[in-house]
Amino acid sequence: MTTDAKSLNLRVLVIDDNPDIHEDFRKILHAKVEEGSFAEARSALFDDPPLSETFEPFELDCVDQGQAGLIKVQSARSEGRPYAVAFVDMRMPPGWDGLETIEHLWKEDPELQVVICSAYSDQPWDEVTKRIGRNDKLLILQKPFNSIEVSQFATALCRKWALAHEVAGQLEELNRQVDKRTAELQGANEQLTQFNADLVKTVADLEVAQAEILLKNDELERLASRDPLTGCLNRRAFFAQFEAALTESREHGIELSCVMVDIDNFKRINDKFGHAVGDQAIQAVANCLSAGLRLMDTIGRYGGEEFCLMFPRTKLAEAAALAERLRIRVATEAGVRMRMASRLVITVSCGVSSTMLGARAPLQLIDQSDKALYAAKEGGRNCVMVVDPIIGVNPSDQLEPQVRRITPKALSPQGSR
Repeated sequence: MTTDAKSLNLRVLVIDDNPDIHEDFRKILHAKVEEGSFAEARSALFDDPPLSETFEPFELDCVDQGQAGLIKVQSARSEGRPYAVAFVDMRMPPGWDGLETIEHLWKEDPELQVVICSAYSDQPWDEVTKRIGRNDKLLILQKPFNSIEVSQFATALCRKWALAHEVAGQLEELNRQVDKRTAELQGANEQLTQFNADLVKTVADLEVAQAEILLKNDELERLASRDPLTGCLNRRAFFAQFEAALTESREHGIELSCVMVDIDNFKRINDKFGHAVGDQAIQAVANCLSAGLRLMDTIGRYGGEEFCLMFPRTKLAEAAALAERLRIRVATEAGVRMRMASRLVITVSCGVSSTMLGARAPLQLIDQSDKALYAAKEGGRNCVMVVDPIIGVNPSDQLEPQVRRITPKALSPQGSR
């Protein structure tokens, strides 16, 4: 690897208390034309063209004491034109010796290449390395020296200084590129972190929105399946559950019962107190019926003042007993629940049937219960009538079913239909 001579730092400092030494260095380093033998030796050593063709004289400064040398080095660095090489004499009384001078020079300029000019007898190498340490920027030139040695040392060390600075510049540029890339990666990482935070927030918002949608869907489903006045299932939703329960009943051979409930004398309540009180009466009856049901039972508003109750896995006799308890509950509590007509007496009539009578569809079972309800109305209202099977007759035969009263007649007040 070669370095263009024009790019070399050829500044050399000589620190020696002998003026003759200064003159010797000037003769060697300021020579314009070299003798053939020296040029050939240099060309062979450095693989360069003969120095006579490419030679550029060194910029040489000479001082006689270490303190003066330090001032020169400080000034050169402040000007931005540091020395590349310093030739330092080992003995320079009365000031610093060579080692102390080198210590001060390297504190000011650690990159300075140094050549100790000394005889081996001046100071042992072990003592030198012990004091200033082993350093690849330090060489020893034995006195007396010849011009070829001085020229080779100066040329090689100036080239070494230039290469070191070139490497340092490349390292600085590499560090700059690394710092730039690191900053870019940090920026990208911050963006990714922010993006991830935004994504987490978006996911959280979506989860909240999804929960709200599910709630809204549940609310819409409830509104779509519930009667707005009473909160009971509307007719469509009730029939859907009724159909499913009836299918289960047929598949497993389990009895299912149905009760039709109608508010007694409801037209009279509307005519006397108005529709607002009529609506309250419907709500009061719905609340009493719902409060008296089991968890597996279902209530739906069938229409107007009529309700339909479905009792899965319930025999006819049990369903009749449940209907009677509900009738009593309505008669006892419904009037008390009224806000606008607290003394109003509200009663219901009930008709009960079950799948044991042969019904295969919801409407068939409801029609049987409705016939029992009609009989309860005809029988004086505020009572429960149940459809009984005709003993010894196939349920599928088209015969008029028998109706049996459950409510004792003493408890059933008379009134017009």
